[in-house]
Amino acid sequence: MENSLRRTIKEIFEDWQKKSLPKLLLRDTSKINIKKFDNIFAIIWPRRAWKTYFMYQIIEDLINNQWIDKSDILFIDFENYKLLELKTRDIGEIFTIFHELYGKYPKYLFFDEIQNLTNWWRVLRSFHNDHYNIIVSWSSSKLLLTEISTELRGRYSHKLMLPYSFKELLKINNIILKDVEYSAKKGNLLKLFEEYMEYGGFPAVVNTENNSEKTAKLEDYYTTIFYRDLLERYTIQDKKALEYLMKYSLSMFSSQFSLTKFEQYLKSQEVNVTKTTLSKYMDYIKESFFIIEWTKFSWSPKVQIVNPKKIYLIDPWFIRLGINYTENRWRILENIVAIELFRNEQEFCYFNEGRECDFVIKHKFGIEVTHAIQVTRELEFYNKEREIQWLLKALETCKLKEWYILTYNQTDKLEIDWYTIHVIPVWKWIIDFDIIINR
Repeated sequence: MENSLRRTIKEIFEDWQKKSLPKLLLRDTSKINIKKFDNIFAIIWPRRAWKTYFMYQIIEDLINNQWIDKSDILFIDFENYKLLELKTRDIGEIFTIFHELYGKYPKYLFFDEIQNLTNWWRVLRSFHNDHYNIIVSWSSSKLLLTEISTELRGRYSHKLMLPYSFKELLKINNIILKDVEYSAKKGNLLKLFEEYMEYGGFPAVVNTENNSEKTAKLEDYYTTIFYRDLLERYTIQDKKALEYLMKYSLSMFSSQFSLTKFEQYLKSQEVNVTKTTLSKYMDYIKESFFIIEWTKFSWSPKVQIVNPKKIYLIDPWFIRLGINYTENRWRILENIVAIELFRNEQEFCYFNEGRECDFVIKHKFGIEVTHAIQVTRELEFYNKEREIQWLLKALETCKLKEWYILTYNQTDKLEIDWYTIHVIPVWKWIIDFDIIINR
């Protein structure tokens, strides 16, 4: 290692120890055991979900609540321009420099943007063999989850870090459910839920009060995903076909998406691209964390493969790019439910046997189906029978334990043909997710 790089690393370490952590909007860490990371802990996130700040939050928790000294923590941002000359062979020297400064080796290793280090997987495996506590992050536009799984070979656990959930927004805004659910203060909760439906949970947007600035950020995010995460990363040649596919996805959220029909639509627009290429592009869009795609429920894998998928956008905010927000509120509610299931890593499908049920949820470690969920804006005389009948069809076929109709703000309990159907608001379902899903 050259002396100039050595001096730079010393300066980075000294600055890190001196500076205070930035003011944080806290994320949910309830399912993370920060006392001991037995495996390499990887933070997975879409663009602009502020994963670096989440790493800072873990560090702050270690210092304030676990009595870990800051000098026991090594934090390296591999996107720091000062470290451009850093090579894999220099990593051992970094630890030597750390020991020179603090008279000990670190206990916790935080590596941000680890994909910028050549042969990063070998470095992580070596440190894991030496029993370090390791927390890493990477850019989804540069490193895929499949690559992490392959290179770390079962040595890692992960946290899916999506934009803020509504439950997190309640905490940020100091709204406590037990204080508002049955009082006049409930209006504050519903107002916040309306904002979440319209503007989503991306941290930078949550921190922006001006609506025109929020819209500008939205357009910037979309453009960045299109050009950097898709066109550049995958060297896509047919820009026009990708553009059509992205825009079509925006209009088809919470709906079944047929590649065959989309291919026919493109031909009508004189855009010639094969179904195989479109399928590849669709995979790329999923890997960029722009959409969630799920299959039709069936006990037969073949039936799942040949039927259209149902797609959802990764954040309610993106919906504003494709539709009139006020005219599609039930679809937005359904999309929010899908996001929450995905956030909590539930395996879910849509059910359609002549009548469609929005979600059936499978047990994580088996084929058993545990829940069915139907989403509607509200239950009224004109749609109540239809929504119930569609749900009952799924119940009879899957022999389910729990069944729900999720609405904007209705609560009820329906006794139908020996079934008890729980009617609850989407926002309440999000707040009580862990209790409901583990019944």
